[in-house]
Parts: sequence; structure tokens; C-alpha cells
Amino acid sequence: MKKMKFLALIWVLNLFSVQAQEKWQTSAQLDFIFPSNKEYSYNDSNNVFTDVELDNSGFLLSSFAVQGDYNYFILKKLSIGVVGGFQTLSKPSYSFLKVGGVMRYFFTDKNSGFLYINATNDFSLNKDKFKTGATARAGVGFPILQKDEYQLILNLFGEYTQLQLDGGKPLLGLPDETPKYYATRSLGLSVGIVF
Repeated sequence: MKKMKFLALIWVLNLFSVQAQEKWQTSAQLDFIFPSNKEYSYNDSNNVFTDVELDNSGFLLSSFAVQGDYNYFILKKLSIGVVGGFQTLSKPSYSFLKVGGVMRYFFTDKNSGFLYINATNDFSLNKDKFKTGATARAGVGFPILQKDEYQLILNLFGEYTQLQLDGGKPLLGLPDETPKYYATRSLGLSVGIVF
């Protein structure tokens, strides 16, 4: 009898384990980001604030990122999770780590396309350039290859990044230029894998 109870307990725990695994999803993406608008704000010695739009000429692909997320399905079509990664910007050049949250709404089930939003805090890798920042992203993802163990996905997104430049180096080289913030609006695409 004890042996039967033990086997029943193992069977029940196994069922919970399989069900719990179905509620979790992990993904990793490589992002290609195309800034469409770059804004810079600074003030002078008279504390007059000036906002300028920076030149966006040259090769449009000027930002790359790698990020991963770990999600839990709170409903059949809705998951929430944590996201982390690394991103670079060029013209001006910034590199930062990203940590935040993500929410996804799936069209039919967890193997279908989805809408998503994420928000991250951005932490500078060079404190002389900027201290902190934030990024908000909204997009849509589509599976492009489905296997039993994984899925390849394509994401299209828009994002807004704002970096606090207090104490950073001036970008324009003007007299009495005290940087305040740098912001960019971007469009992007990413290729990822979901486990």
C-alpha cells in the first residue's frame, strides 16, 4: 500500500511539473534598430534650455541589441516576464545594459503570433557619457519556423529611448553647453529563438 501511495505521489508531482513547464517560455533576440529621430537637450550658463534635432545622416542601421526574456503565462494568451540585454547606439556612441519587464498577448496560443510591450531601465557602461536611461518598446512577433523544441520568430517594433546626460560630455562642443538628455525614436526588427 505504501508503494502505491508513493507511486501515486510521484505521478501527481510529475503532472504538476509538466503543467508548470508549459506555463514558462524563454526567448532570446538579436535586434537591428534604425533611429528615425534624434533629439538632444542642453542648457547654458544662463540656464536657458535648448532642444535640437541631431543629424540622422549616414548608414541608418546605427543600433544593435541582444536581449533575452523569461515569461510566465498568467492566462492562455497573456504572459508577463523579465527582460535583460545589451544595446549600442552610434552617432553619438553609447553602450548600456537593459533590465526590465515584458508583456505579451498571443493571438491564439503560445505558438502563434503576438503583440508585446516592454520597458527597461538602461545602465551606462561609460558613466562619463551618461548615467541612466529608459527604453519603451511596442511590437509584433511572428513565428517563422516551428519545431518541437523551439521556434524561430521575427519581431517588428518601434521604440523610444531617453538617456539622462547630466554630468556627461557635451555633444555639440558649444560654450557653456551642459547636457541634459538624449532621446531617440526608432523602428527595428529582430530575429529570435523561443524555447
